[in-house]
Amino acid sequence: MTRNVKRFLAGSLLSFVPSFALASPLTAADFPNLLSERTDYVSLRVESVDVPVRKGPSTALVMRALQDHYVFNQTGATTYLGILILDDTFDTMHLPYPLPTGNYGGYRVSAPPPAPGTPVIQQYYWTDNPSAPASGRTCLYEVAVSNVGGTCSAQVAFLSYNGAFCTLDAAQSWIHPTTCEALIVWGHQ
Repeated sequence: MTRNVKRFLAGSLLSFVPSFALASPLTAADFPNLLSERTDYVSLRVESVDVPVRKGPSTALVMRALQDHYVFNQTGATTYLGILILDDTFDTMHLPYPLPTGNYGGYRVSAPPPAPGTPVIQQYYWTDNPSAPASGRTCLYEVAVSNVGGTCSAQVAFLSYNGAFCTLDAAQSWIHPTTCEALIVWGHQ
């Protein structure tokens, strides 16, 4: 019986390690410790996804690509943007901002073309408590655009804090394989 209990406990503990975190190149360790000054329990959930490639005419790689980063706020509260890493030039804020519940909002960057092997990274979060993201429902997002053999691709990863439900809207999100132009659409509940 002791052997069966040990196997059961080992299997239960392994279930706490998400399988996608083991297979994915982006994990919670890749994100800054946004909530390091916390005194209470904070739940974290990490996911990593490839952005769908948009089919279109082949053109030469442009000098700068526009990337739009949207979020659909379904939290029931107004949410606020926090930018952590911006390998790009901030171009414009999409209104409304701050973002009321039930609306799309976000920002646009003018991104440099990624060098082979060196991704262009944006890392930002949306929270319903901008003064203390640790106490609010917060989604932390990372978008990494890469150039492999002259073809652009994007991988996104996200962390959810305090019961926030963060999703990628893959039906609306895309990256152009030759220009690196991108539209990334998130959901935040």
